Amino acid sequence: MGTTEISIFGLISIIGYIIVGIRLMRLCDASGVSNGWFSFVPLLNFTRWARLAGKNPWLVLLFFIPIVGVILELMWLNVISEKTATKSPWFWVFLIFTLGGWALSFLFSGAILIIALLIVTVLMIAAQWMIFDPTKPIAGVADNS
Repeated sequence: MGTTEISIFGLISIIGYIIVGIRLMRLCDASGVSNGWFSFVPLLNFTRWARLAGKNPWLVLLFFIPIVGVILELMWLNVISEKTATKSPWFWVFLIFTLGGWALSFLFSGAILIIALLIVTVLMIAAQWMIFDPTKPIAGVADNS
């Protein structure tokens, strides 16, 4: 993997992070979840996921245990997608491509891996975009944190 490929992948990832952050922040604002700007801070953005899913944001500390963070992320996104009525098919897109991203790194290398990861990243961004729909606020999750 060359510098150009890594730069392109990094740029798409950063743009996607910002796009999803804006959408998550708007959903937090529409749902009454405070500190929506946490959506742009790595790891703190998952505290907003937890609030939207009706869970304790301190559970984010479990992300430091391998695999546990991915499981919590998928569980919370599942609850959020159900509450915003975007469950089908976007949660499944996110789930399949989260797991598929790991598999790709074992199956491919070089340019094929970069192309595959770019496709996976774009689809994961699209799935989160659809799930974090601020026009479908989640009732009963307002907080003062």
